[in-house]
Amino acid sequence: MMMIGLFSGCELLGDDPTPGITDVEVIAYDQHIQTIFDSRCVDCHGASSPSAGLRLDGWTHLIQGSKFGEAIVPFSAHDSRLVKLLDPIGAIKHPKNVGKEILSDDEFGLLKRWVNEGAIGPLGASPFSSSLNLLYVAHDAEPVISVIDTDAQIVVRRVRLTEYGFSENARAQHVAVEPDGSFWYVSVGSTRSSDVQGVVKFNRQNVKIGQYLTPNPGLIVLHPTQNVLYVSRSLSANEPRSLIELRRADMLAIEIPTTFAGIRALAVRPFGDFLFSSSTDVDQMVIVDLSNLNVSFFDIAGVKHEFGQFAIAPSGNRMWGSGMESRTVTLFDISNPTKVVQRQSLNIGGRPLDLTYLPDASKVYVSVPDANKITVLNAHLELIEREIRHAGISDPVGVTTNSDGSYLFVANRNSSGSYSPRQSFPGEGSPGTLVVIDTASDTVVKVIELGSGAAMTGSRFVVPRR
Repeated sequence: MMMIGLFSGCELLGDDPTPGITDVEVIAYDQHIQTIFDSRCVDCHGASSPSAGLRLDGWTHLIQGSKFGEAIVPFSAHDSRLVKLLDPIGAIKHPKNVGKEILSDDEFGLLKRWVNEGAIGPLGASPFSSSLNLLYVAHDAEPVISVIDTDAQIVVRRVRLTEYGFSENARAQHVAVEPDGSFWYVSVGSTRSSDVQGVVKFNRQNVKIGQYLTPNPGLIVLHPTQNVLYVSRSLSANEPRSLIELRRADMLAIEIPTTFAGIRALAVRPFGDFLFSSSTDVDQMVIVDLSNLNVSFFDIAGVKHEFGQFAIAPSGNRMWGSGMESRTVTLFDISNPTKVVQRQSLNIGGRPLDLTYLPDASKVYVSVPDANKITVLNAHLELIEREIRHAGISDPVGVTTNSDGSYLFVANRNSSGSYSPRQSFPGEGSPGTLVVIDTASDTVVKVIELGSGAAMTGSRFVVPRR
């Protein structure tokens, strides 16, 4: 009998060897946690044909997770599927479902405490504490940011905004990361207009360093050479009518007036000389000369486009925009930013939202949420090359590549619930997903389950200048 999830059942051996929680001041992995797995679980989750691909015969194997994804999220027992499955009072009692005895209260309590304290291993360190290649996923259905190690392709942290002074109504809008991974920035809006909103700076260890409070912050982009970043407004916002230039070192800001509302899409040329944005209200592009913050405007031709985002080529000469209203992607020649040329629009067969170039500039990937697909553009021929569909691609939003462009990461809201999780727990809604795509073949290689409302993404990987 096989249970769909992390486990299929563990053979339980002997009596409970684990001391009560009150008897353990400092949890030692080998002495306290591995002992539980050795006596309870390794018959099914050992080195020989481990159930669901999960090995519990050592800390390293546990941290690597199963073929379905991570088994635990350090510092968050609440988000750890292993903890949920082994909860003695939970609705799903593993491995009782296959006729075996569940963990004792002391065993479970010690395991839960160990996870909440950071899942510290035999050498005294929390897993992935020194990871550099991290991807941050903003959730628009809960006040959470998921952190993924893109090399291991598993969730390694969950950052809860409520622990940093924000309300339950807070929603992360977008994330940007320093090129060396030392700091990351998140724009925080809210479903309640009276709540605190703004841009928050965290260090690599997820410690809050500073913030700039402003209503309706949206997308974030870092300047490629200077100590500033830029912020647009959230997709649903009509005010304020301005962009923000924010000094990264101390979070001091300058407002850049735009005259119109609904300013959304945001991109900076790789040379750091000009910034581009546009309005979801009127079809005008905002062009900011970053040497003096002078603002000019370009009238966009054709039907109403309502651009959701821009993606600039590594050469800095081409820029694609996702027209949510026109259901097209539009190409602009920005080789001379003071004389932008609108070239062509391609019908995308849905409402495109986010888009990104590969580092080698060969392709552009476009998320199309209402069509549950990723559209691939041939950037050289300037045409649609193919579409990528998969059960895990459900209401896709943010798209990001890793440093060499070998993988594309797609965050999916899964708002319709069309993707079925590996296992449902009572009270949980439809999970969001992070789909991993091999860009050489444009095939899905993994689906990582996240919390609800997985949306925009950010990482230290930026499209390089060419």
